[in-house]
Amino acid sequence: MEEKNPEKLRVPQMNWVSLAAFILVPLAWWLLLLYVVTPLLMPYMTTAEGEINGYALNLISLSGYLFEFLLAVLILKREGGLFNWHFLKARLSLKLGGWKAWGLFVLLFILAFAATFPLIKLSPKIASLLPPPVWFPASQNPLKEVNSISDAYPGVVFEHNYVFLLLVSFTALMNIFVEDIYYRGVLIPKLNGLFGRLSWVAGGLIFMLKHLYVWWRCLEVLPLAFTGAFFAGPLGSLWFTMLAHFLGNYGMSLPLLIKSVLFG
Repeated sequence: MEEKNPEKLRVPQMNWVSLAAFILVPLAWWLLLLYVVTPLLMPYMTTAEGEINGYALNLISLSGYLFEFLLAVLILKREGGLFNWHFLKARLSLKLGGWKAWGLFVLLFILAFAATFPLIKLSPKIASLLPPPVWFPASQNPLKEVNSISDAYPGVVFEHNYVFLLLVSFTALMNIFVEDIYYRGVLIPKLNGLFGRLSWVAGGLIFMLKHLYVWWRCLEVLPLAFTGAFFAGPLGSLWFTMLAHFLGNYGMSLPLLIKSVLFG
């Protein structure tokens, strides 16, 4: 089954089998990376406290995002487009709206961002039911306290460490671009055949399920998962999705890292 998107592109639609594969293949890769490969490498990349060091954490994350990027490219190539900027701009809704769209973006982002904080408070309770591995740093483990940027990136000397700042910045960009391209830009238009006008709602739920490899965070991502899906779907702008995702994930932590690198 095929349906036309607003830019008159014919987007091949998913069935239940292809949707399951779309979700499970990258999820299996993340589970393999975090719970099979990483423990095998732990003797070579842990701090004295037994946590994974900040460099290794970012490199492992990059391995996950690069795999999702390759999957996105493969799916788009199989759709038969010319794979140029014109095709990608139309297929992925890479456009910005007018002032009304910006106003709606600001309002919905503020509401969604505020809604995450009560849910973040539930993450320790969820994590206590099935605790994360002890090597997860405090930034990823709600059972540990984050008191400084060093807790988020163990084993890193920050002052004038521009290499690490570049690594974190690149990882952040890959996180935003790849997840939003794969789970929003590529996915949501392909769900119309199964979910119709609710395809963006399904996309938001699937984005939550993507985080099952860090199961204790699933609830806290829901507000921005649905908001990002709405921006990419009904509002028609993947750029809005990426901006909301970046602000939600790195709006507070990246400035702190920059400060630590520049001034110690």
